[in-house]
Formats: sequence, structure tokens, C-alpha cells
Amino acid sequence: MFKDSIRFPFINFVVLTMYQLIINKDIRWIDNIGVCFATFLIMLFYNWAKIPYKWKRVSNKE
Repeated sequence: MFKDSIRFPFINFVVLTMYQLIINKDIRWIDNIGVCFATFLIMLFYNWAKIPYKWKRVSNKE
């Protein structure tokens, strides 16, 4: 789950950095890291939410 969550934000960070380097010649590191971290948290939450919770199976055993 962690590996799936880190791949897209890392690619996003590299692309944003390269784009700013080529187009602006000035890299905004704090903005890039903030966007990367926010994307990581969203992807981590999304991957966590995809895993089904097995509460019904546990409650039927009682």
C-alpha cells in the first residue's frame, strides 16, 4: 500500500521540478514538496479506503 502511494507523488514532484527548471529557470521547492506531500496523503488515504473492512464477518461469529 505504501509503495503504491509513493509512486505517483514522486513522479509528480520530478515533473513539476523539471517543468519549473525548463520554463521558469527558478524552482519553488516548498511548493513542490507541499504538493507532493498532499498528493501522497490523498493517495495513501485512497489506497487505504479501497481495502474492505471485514466487520460483518466478525460480528456474525459472535
